Amino acid sequence: MNWVVICFVVIVLIMTLPVKVLSQGCSDAGFCTFQSVKPSAKDSLTAIHNTFKIGLVYGMAKYQVSVFSPYAEYTRKMGTKFSATTRLIFTLRNGELATNYGVTDALVSINYSLNKDIQMVTGIKLPFNSANKMKNGLPLPMAYQTSLGTTDIIVGVTYNLNRFAIATAWQQPVTQNKNTFLFNDYPLGILDEGYSSTNGYNRKGDVLLRLSHHTTFATKKYSLISSILPIYHLGNDTYNNANGDPISIVGSEGLTLNLNLFFQYKLSETNSLEFSVGAPVIARKSHPDGLSQFSVGVEYVVRF
Repeated sequence: MNWVVICFVVIVLIMTLPVKVLSQGCSDAGFCTFQSVKPSAKDSLTAIHNTFKIGLVYGMAKYQVSVFSPYAEYTRKMGTKFSATTRLIFTLRNGELATNYGVTDALVSINYSLNKDIQMVTGIKLPFNSANKMKNGLPLPMAYQTSLGTTDIIVGVTYNLNRFAIATAWQQPVTQNKNTFLFNDYPLGILDEGYSSTNGYNRKGDVLLRLSHHTTFATKKYSLISSILPIYHLGNDTYNNANGDPISIVGSEGLTLNLNLFFQYKLSETNSLEFSVGAPVIARKSHPDGLSQFSVGVEYVVRF
């Protein structure tokens, strides 16, 4: 049994477990899906300069909060070495406390091909809100916010070796959000005990290391990319208590180890579909940012 089959079996088993034991299928902070970090089939059409993608990702955040995230992405090649990518994300979050929706973030990156095997990327994530949506005069927890509300810088590099690829990336907030959620502000019995206060939330950065394997079937219309994705959160996040004192959120530092599968179907030389699924096998003890616990997605790609 090869490792592609092993990844598929493990993901199916994980997704049959109760949702409460899961953590995020990706960090969802941005860099997992950045151009040159997300694994993809090699583009042999050198004369193509434009790539447009639309997609939808469904996930489940903590406390049974459903997350729907449609997006649109455009990449423009600039010569043989450089390209620029812009992604715009819309998110709807729905749970017992509230329904919240809106434009989430813009991801902008510059991609550089050092050679045919090494690609580098640098970019920024720009939020469209400060992650402080209110309901009935009370701030909602981060699980209900459509954006992390942080401005982040992202850098990464990918090395391709035949059917394998190794990617590493770093994402670092340079501004924080304005969330003011305190657990004790809510009446007793309204919130589950697991909610983390995030008033004055200070989120630390993340690093990832992704190992991917690309399988192309005989017809060459189908391909399967499996990946192992460890993400390390670089420190315990903090919040400010009612007195304004910073409090460390114990357990928010640490490793999340995810498995991902991407199934790609080539409709034509310039059009393709992709289906994806991600789920964890190891999780941080605490993730107050409210990121999705697992994810499934579909994406349509056109090149012109």
